[in-house]
Amino acid sequence: MSPSGTAQLVDRKTWEAAQVALLRSHITDLHQRSPWYRNLFAANGINPADLRTLADLATFPFTVREQLEKHNDRFLAVPANAIRDHATTSGTMGQPVPLPQTEHDLQRLARNEEGSLRLAGVTASDTVQLMTTIDKRFMAGLAYQMGVRAIGAAMVRMGPGDAAGQWDAIARFKPTVLIAVPSFVLRMLEHAQRAGIDPRASSVRTIVCIGEPVTNAEQQPNALAARINEHWPVTLLSTYASTEMCTASTEREPCGGAVVQSGLIHVEIVDDQDRPLPMGEPGEVIATPFGVEGMPLLRYRTGDICTQREAHGPNGYELRLGPVLGRKQQRLKIKGTTVFPAQVLDALAGCREVSNYVALAGSDELGQDTLKVLVDTPEAQLPPVLEQLRSRLRVAPVVECADTKHIDTLATPTGARKPQRFIDQRAQR
Repeated sequence: MSPSGTAQLVDRKTWEAAQVALLRSHITDLHQRSPWYRNLFAANGINPADLRTLADLATFPFTVREQLEKHNDRFLAVPANAIRDHATTSGTMGQPVPLPQTEHDLQRLARNEEGSLRLAGVTASDTVQLMTTIDKRFMAGLAYQMGVRAIGAAMVRMGPGDAAGQWDAIARFKPTVLIAVPSFVLRMLEHAQRAGIDPRASSVRTIVCIGEPVTNAEQQPNALAARINEHWPVTLLSTYASTEMCTASTEREPCGGAVVQSGLIHVEIVDDQDRPLPMGEPGEVIATPFGVEGMPLLRYRTGDICTQREAHGPNGYELRLGPVLGRKQQRLKIKGTTVFPAQVLDALAGCREVSNYVALAGSDELGQDTLKVLVDTPEAQLPPVLEQLRSRLRVAPVVECADTKHIDTLATPTGARKPQRFIDQRAQR
């Protein structure tokens, strides 16, 4: 405490010292408990004491998804009988990868999501409508449920889809916060218009947006956010997380950047040559989650392309992420122009003639990247849609009409835990 009795704000030097201490403790724990890292460190002559500054972290090896997939049991740092929950990744870039959780990990998951939702302003006086699955081994859905309980807020467990049912629950239970995929919120608004429901008269004041960004690269509301707020002036907050990270970052205010919970995770941003990037430059997110008991990881390559920036929050120095531009492997190069999935989806969300869509990345006979989008709009509307996409993306994708049922089947196949509006059909690279 300061002499005035108020909490001392953290400065950058103090923040860095805390990160070094957490990283050193984490690496020591890996050396003692993880068969994978103990052998890796021995083979490469690595000693936990080698980490003295944040810059030293760059000398430690990365962990990649393929290692987790192929050698999963060797990453397990506890006996099998200590596992209490079997979570897996979504399998977007390959086979779902197991990440088992102990009771300690489940408690950590609850603390993580409690902190994440508190960043979004959720309190015990709120009622939260959860519009995502908590089954199918989905760690995020479980985290939302546990985080809401940890805060002490009421919860309405609706699950995904069913626009009519979501509005019925809003009318009956008066939630103040939704946890939802933003493109589905658009579908809800279309249903509201047909059913004569006035969203502005609802109890909802905040939507915690999952799975898709609502902020563009210029830190402004993207087209998806603009379309939602045109009919429903709620607060839209972005989040960023992955199963392997075991930690969520969430915005305090719209377009403010997702706050990194630095007591739970260390984040790096690197370029294509694995060099650290300066603040504000987009690169791959490298994550080291702290305090994971079952399957702890070091410098995990998420494959996500994102920016990082410094900020000052209520407690002082902090880092913020976002928006996520897409996965490194999903980056497209079309006639010399680089296009990220987030740009494609934002361009589609900005087309008012379109209410449902999916983007398909492919390859031509020469192995060059291609982009096709399916939209649920009459064929007469295709020319203006194509022109808008060409203007926003600086490339012209192939645009075809498709019915909503077909689009939904592609975006959310049987067994999927969340919709995928960008589908990479290229051979794995």
